[in-house]
Amino acid sequence: MYSWTILLLYLTTFSYYFLYFKQKQDRLVSVIRVWLIVALIAHSGYLVLLAMHLNHLPVGDLFQVMTTSAWFFALAYLALEVRLREMTMGVFFIPIVLCLHAISSLFIDFDKPLAAVLTNLLFEVHVAIMISAYAAFAISFIASIMYIMLSSELRSKKLGIFFQRLPSLAFFDNLSNGAVNVGIVAVTLGMLLGFYMGMNVWEGSWAFDPKLLAVVISWAIYVTHFATRKFIGWQGRRAAIVSVVGFNWLLFSFIVVNLFLSKFHNFQ
Repeated sequence: MYSWTILLLYLTTFSYYFLYFKQKQDRLVSVIRVWLIVALIAHSGYLVLLAMHLNHLPVGDLFQVMTTSAWFFALAYLALEVRLREMTMGVFFIPIVLCLHAISSLFIDFDKPLAAVLTNLLFEVHVAIMISAYAAFAISFIASIMYIMLSSELRSKKLGIFFQRLPSLAFFDNLSNGAVNVGIVAVTLGMLLGFYMGMNVWEGSWAFDPKLLAVVISWAIYVTHFATRKFIGWQGRRAAIVSVVGFNWLLFSFIVVNLFLSKFHNFQ
């Protein structure tokens, strides 16, 4: 029940973000901020209770990671919003939080046995680093989507709500590129730690686990994003498209590969 209350709080927060995006009334700014903070506080309490029940951080399976990721994404977005003083991205970002927490609430197993690998502190550090990388890539994804929508409106010369509400193309381009840079550093560290754990914890053909291969592909996509910007001069729409492709692949590997293909990342 507590989990669904959190979902309702995020849904209410999203409704205010939607209203703000549609009307952009300054009086809604403080209301939105309060609702988002309340949702985060409630979500924090839920994660603490969940950790106490499980006797470890809620990162033991895909659905535990989903709600933990939702919390981290919401927290990262709040920090970004305060730092940039730009609230129009909330209507696009909060739905990601909603979806992750909703799926977790539907399928989470509160009594799933603890796999032996989870007793290793390095595992929890590895997951935390990977979640931070995914949060950075999510920010890049949202910024890229907004860049594409705004640039499409400008190219059509039919200026509508995106032109009226959103900041400049350069704002989204810089935000997306900066987030990708942060994400690459984090996912590289997470992968290296994962490789180290694999060599010391698992036996067998763990190096060919589909999830690991999927993460390597994700890393390659974002390194391509960085390299094409740095050495070929790709900016704007081209870079945004690469970011969108990368995040869609991340979602596929995060959900489909974890659920149906990976052996080691299911912790069976």
